[in-house]
Amino acid sequence: EMTCSVCQELFKDPVMTRCGHNFCRCVCEYWKGNTFSACPICRADSAISDLITNHTLRNIVDTYKKEGKKPKEESESVCSQHKKVLELYCLEDQEAICVICEKSRKHKNHEFLPIEEAAQEFKQELKESLKPLKDTQRKIAELKEKYRGNLSNIHDQADKTEKQIKEDFVKLHRFLHEEEKNLLADLKKEKKEKEQKMRAMEESIEHDLTSVSKIIKYIQQKIDEEDQIFLKDIRIQFQKVQRWYRGSLPLLLPRDIPAMSNIAVKTVEQLQNQKTNEKIEGTTENDLNLPNISTSCSKTKGNRASKLLKNILMTVTLDPNTAHPRLTLSEDLTAVTDGSTRRKDLPDNPERFDYCVMVLGSEGFTSGRHSWVVNVGNKTDWDLGVARESAKRKGEITLSPKLGYWTLVLRDGGKYSAGTDGWTRLKLEKSLKKVLVCVDYEAGKVSFYNADDMSHIYTFTDNFTEKIFPFFCPCYNSDGKNGEPLRIRP
Repeated sequence: EMTCSVCQELFKDPVMTRCGHNFCRCVCEYWKGNTFSACPICRADSAISDLITNHTLRNIVDTYKKEGKKPKEESESVCSQHKKVLELYCLEDQEAICVICEKSRKHKNHEFLPIEEAAQEFKQELKESLKPLKDTQRKIAELKEKYRGNLSNIHDQADKTEKQIKEDFVKLHRFLHEEEKNLLADLKKEKKEKEQKMRAMEESIEHDLTSVSKIIKYIQQKIDEEDQIFLKDIRIQFQKVQRWYRGSLPLLLPRDIPAMSNIAVKTVEQLQNQKTNEKIEGTTENDLNLPNISTSCSKTKGNRASKLLKNILMTVTLDPNTAHPRLTLSEDLTAVTDGSTRRKDLPDNPERFDYCVMVLGSEGFTSGRHSWVVNVGNKTDWDLGVARESAKRKGEITLSPKLGYWTLVLRDGGKYSAGTDGWTRLKLEKSLKKVLVCVDYEAGKVSFYNADDMSHIYTFTDNFTEKIFPFFCPCYNSDGKNGEPLRIRP
């Protein structure tokens, strides 16, 4: 009750927040490292200007400190055999002794230290053991704040999406009312599932933080004991601390945030497209075997293939929760451009690209055939293809199948490459305006075609073991010549 929950020490200059909880003045430093000021215990809004000095609590702590410091003559322990004050510590027998014991045969030729010096050495060893514990405590607290931030983002995005759903459906006719109800139910279910996941993570972190705090408090209490009492069972205490280190401490060390995909709540467009794509499981058309289309087919055959292609193309939209903060997505989520400036209002959720200007499709797949066409226009640089769900999204990214990316690449307006390990340069007869991407999950193939004449460009052959997503990168528009969007054709 007299320990600050922030610094884990006895209150020093205690202050009270607006919600009634007490902390040291150190809470001001704690708030400096956070985006907003909130009570560390109940998370209620607070501010430095709201803090009130708690004089009553300060007097109680001062009284406690005075009572804890007994006069030296009252607290000194004496030798049970000679009734003399214990002034020495025998290093061989690891016990406190008096000056008469020093001259006894039992302690002949032993090494001794003054009781104060021995106690100081052992206390220093315990203090050193506190350093990794406090570092662990700090890391767990930071991890807890990060998960709490993600939970807040889930609530904010869910609220915005729910509001948009309601506003959109007010404008629709009666026959859409049932669709509105279904979408809201999907959103509620998704919000509940992801909220439960984040709360479970937070509870686990809270349990770890409590365990470490108890160990720290125990060691601090031992350090504050009188020297004689402290040394009485010092080896037992050291053994207990070592057991904690070997046993529970390795389990409490914080780990990186797991690479959970789709941690953010879907937008209205994503929810709608999810229902649409559930009905499209790929094509079973035997008339269009895309990997075998000849580059020399006639214009008539090409047109016939293009018409048939329209019937098997899947609906692809972009996932704003994965988009790099520089990217600008169209309202219908089918086009992406480099926005030149980085947005600061977007959460750094685990699935978002933070270094390369990339974005994934909203829906992935684990089976079937899937195709979509991307209009690349006159862009000078771009990357297209698919990426596996666990592929790296933070920091600099190398496009390679080994790293989970199967891509077609354009650089400098005319240098086409397949994103193999080391990249493979491709020689094309003419520049691409529209690119057809075809995936056969069971066959492990990703193929690229010129969508204008259906000529084959390149095919990757691999073994897919997890969900893969459409992948898009419009590249930077640093020279002003690459400003056109990558647009997914409906």
